[in-house]
Amino acid sequence: MANARKTRFTIFDVMEAQGVFDDNPANASSADYKGPQPYPKMFYHPEGKERIIQRAEIIATPLGPERVGELKQIISRVAADADEEAVLRQLGWHDHPAKAMVAAGKEAPPTVSLNREAELEEQIRKLTAELAEAKVAQKPPRPEDDGVELKLEEKKPTPLPSPTPTRTGLGIR
Repeated sequence: MANARKTRFTIFDVMEAQGVFDDNPANASSADYKGPQPYPKMFYHPEGKERIIQRAEIIATPLGPERVGELKQIISRVAADADEEAVLRQLGWHDHPAKAMVAAGKEAPPTVSLNREAELEEQIRKLTAELAEAKVAQKPPRPEDDGVELKLEEKKPTPLPSPTPTRTGLGIR
């Protein structure tokens, strides 16, 4: 089986050879690719409910029987347009699986906001407007010099205290 990768042949290899992936405008390799599209968009169950897609196998171990290999997925729906998205959001469906996990009482993995790019662009717009406003704003006048010359005081270094003799088992140190 050392050459198993050389002889690998799956349905996806057949689809690629037939050009199925290049015909799909959602793939970047397609000539019709128009960039990321807003729809369809997936939403996840409001309570984070899951369905079992593969039952667990029970195996005997020295510590007792264990369930292994169970696969679950969060129940989801797909919104084809903005109207469906509005209905799903109104019903409490989540736009990220981590939010559904929190709703189910589980610990969510670290996530990045789906709208991160839009949030950062909005922050840039606000900061740019604030900067332009600060440049246009009238600066306060400098305080006038009243003729007093400022001098820095020189501080003399404080001498370190001399070590006090301590008695050790071998004599005075």
